[in-house]
Amino acid sequence: MTRLRLPLLVVALLALVCAGGYAVLRSAYHDEKDRRDLSDLTRSSPWPPDDLLVPDDLPRSGTLGWLDRLGLDIAYGLRTRDGRTVPVVWQQHHPAPDGSLADGVDCDVRTIHVCTDAGDGLTLVVTRDTDNSDPATALYLFAADQVLSVSVQGPDPVTADDLRGALTRTHHPSDGELLALLRGPGYQTDWS
Repeated sequence: MTRLRLPLLVVALLALVCAGGYAVLRSAYHDEKDRRDLSDLTRSSPWPPDDLLVPDDLPRSGTLGWLDRLGLDIAYGLRTRDGRTVPVVWQQHHPAPDGSLADGVDCDVRTIHVCTDAGDGLTLVVTRDTDNSDPATALYLFAADQVLSVSVQGPDPVTADDLRGALTRTHHPSDGELLALLRGPGYQTDWS
């Protein structure tokens, strides 16, 4: 009976060592894949990943981000002060070469855009519904070599206070948070 237990113990020990080795190799594979994906997804960014910002209150689901040579865009549902959730696009972009607002907004065109100083370096832009534009509300924050903005397309009534937190409460995302944001549904790489 003792002779039978020793081989079973050796087999069990070998199985445990092999399973542990497999887990270590699998973890290393996923870590390497994450590093490659992050490099691939941030390659065209105008800033290194450490300089990117995201809003503090991003929901864990229903959030989609993309990054290109223009900057970072994040689409998500923003909770307003009255409890509604409105779809917004949050952006971190470079200002236009002349220092104006991003995305072609020209505050001098008063028939389309109404720009208001919202204090603390923030500019509220309301775009009217016209033949060539849909109504929208956006808040912009100029900071050094970047413009942060959050905008609501359509007639959803929002105030500068509803949008302010998305621009003033931000943080630098961890690699994992950035990967979760930029890896859209069905994201594939050559090494996936």
